[in-house]
Amino acid sequence: MRRWFLALITANLVGLGVLIVWWPNFMISPGPLTPAHADVATDCFACHVPFRGAVAPKCVTCHAVATIGSRTTKGAMLTSPRPKVGFHQQLSTPNCLTCHTGHEGSAFALGHRQSFSHALLQPAAGAKCETCHTAPDTAAHRGASATCGQCHGQQAWKPANFEHAKYFLLDGPHATPCATCHLNNDTGRYTCFGCHEHQPAAIRAKHVREGIPNFEDCARCHRSTRGEHGERRSGEREDDD
Repeated sequence: MRRWFLALITANLVGLGVLIVWWPNFMISPGPLTPAHADVATDCFACHVPFRGAVAPKCVTCHAVATIGSRTTKGAMLTSPRPKVGFHQQLSTPNCLTCHTGHEGSAFALGHRQSFSHALLQPAAGAKCETCHTAPDTAAHRGASATCGQCHGQQAWKPANFEHAKYFLLDGPHATPCATCHLNNDTGRYTCFGCHEHQPAAIRAKHVREGIPNFEDCARCHRSTRGEHGERRSGEREDDD
């Protein structure tokens, strides 16, 4: 009985080995190749090494790292619908298999592939957001000279660390380009007198007559177009004025 059982197991293993050799696509492939790899559909060793599987050095025999994102593997320029973002040249460890696979397999077979992460980039490249990203056309971003990293993190675009409304609400006519209030795009300083008709000396005298002798900062009280006075900042007392 035991000999018969061992013979059955041996026969199954031999049969399985024959199937793997003759029909590897059906036995061990995680799925059909992607359309871009259709040219090597019958040449497993274009990407694979025996007993090791797909290896990254095989990828660069067709995909030149220097032209990824700008040219096809045939050397043609990528122009439609638009050139792809070329960040592959800035990877700290160029390993295509970290994110890519040549097969359209099941989620189980391909689940170990990871999505793009800024952690894959060289530190210097990770700080150059504008290489890949375009700032949205909003009042807070239009003409801003600050780097993205001063407000945004690399894990997600939102939430941002800086909320302009906490300091000054960009509503109504105040929804203007940054340079209107921050001269020369210096976000560390601002002025209200680029638009308003009053002059610093005159408006300071008016505030003194109203019992506000320490007038220095318009936005301290006027932070919105919704009314004459904006909301006070958190923690400020009535007698602060």
